[in-house]
Parts: sequence; C-alpha cells; structure tokens
Amino acid sequence: MFQKNQHVFNLLFEAVSEGVIVVDEFQNIVATNASVEQMFGYDGKELIGKELNILIPKNYHAGHGQHVQGFIHQNISRKMGKGRDLNGLRKDSSIFPLEIGLNPFKFNEITYVMALVIDVSIRKKQEQQILDLNQQLEEKVLRRTRELINAVDELKAVNTRLEAENKRRIEAELKTKIALKKEIELNELKTKFLSLVSHEFKTPLSGILTSTMLLVNIN
Repeated sequence: MFQKNQHVFNLLFEAVSEGVIVVDEFQNIVATNASVEQMFGYDGKELIGKELNILIPKNYHAGHGQHVQGFIHQNISRKMGKGRDLNGLRKDSSIFPLEIGLNPFKFNEITYVMALVIDVSIRKKQEQQILDLNQQLEEKVLRRTRELINAVDELKAVNTRLEAENKRRIEAELKTKIALKKEIELNELKTKFLSLVSHEFKTPLSGILTSTMLLVNIN
C-alpha cells in the first residue's frame, strides 16, 4: 500500500537535505531518499525491503528492536539516542557517527516511522579536535604552573641564601666594630698609662739629673 503512493513520499524526501528513512512497524525499510543512500553507500533504492538492522552496527542489534517497538507504541516524535552517541553502518562496513530524529505517522491505517538522519562525522571530528586542543592547553598550563612553582622555589632558596649571607655579613661587621672599639679603648688606655708614667717619673728624674750635675761640678 505504501509503495503504491511512493511518488507522494518521493516529493517530500528529495526536498530535504537530511537523509530520510521510512520503516514500517516490522522495522522493514519502505522508503529512502538520495541523501541517506549516499550517506550509507547504497545505490538507488537498494535499501527498499531490507531490515533496518542493515544500517545499524551489530553491537546495537540486541536492544534496538525493542526500542523501536516502544517508540512506535508511544507515537511521539523525538530525537533518538539522547545523552549517548549513535553510529551508523555503511555498506562497506565502516561505522560513522550520526543523529536521528524519529517521527511516527500513519498512512492508510498503517503506522510508519520516518527517521531524519544527519551525518555528524565532521562535527564530531571538530569536537574531538577541540577536546584535544583543550587537553593540550591544560597540559601546557599544568607544565607552565610546575615550572613557575619550581622557579618560585628556586627564588625562595636564593633569597634564603642571601638572607643567611647578609646575616653573616652583619654579624661580621658587628664583630669588627666591637674589635675596633676595643682597640680604640686599648690605645686610649695605653696613652693614659704613658701619660701617667711620664708624670710620675718626671720629678724624680729631674732630681737625679740635678744631683748628678752637682756631683760632676764638685769633682
């Protein structure tokens, strides 16, 4: 019944840039557009009549059927795989990231699901590049931070050595000043002593000299 009205859907499918897949309630592909065929690497209407699992990686097969059946019963349009990454399987067995919007509808009392498929390989690659750049930036910041910490530690060590040397220099200057003060005090003491000795012995020596001169004259 659906294929009898294929021309109606072809007009709609080919008018959108996204890939379009229509499946019936048994998850068989009943319609595709050129965008999705090119996206998955198939020719013409090669996908028509195939099971939907042909476009899904094998590790997703187990729970996918139940998800689709549950979605058909809910009959609500929504984005598939919210909060997790989705991948598609190409004809050449390569896997690529994609986004899928699911839209249920009825035609001639039969329920179908139209999936709008977008290849997000370029966006995912750009996101990964951004993540890599952010990681490199974080590593660079961490490395520079460690270098800065090491430089600060080295500067602290140099300052500690300089403070120790300055302390020793001040102590040496203080000792020199004390020794110089003692030297000055000693010189002053010597001067006072000599002055005292000179004063104390000056009179006796004068008397002796006079007596000696008198004795010489007497003789």
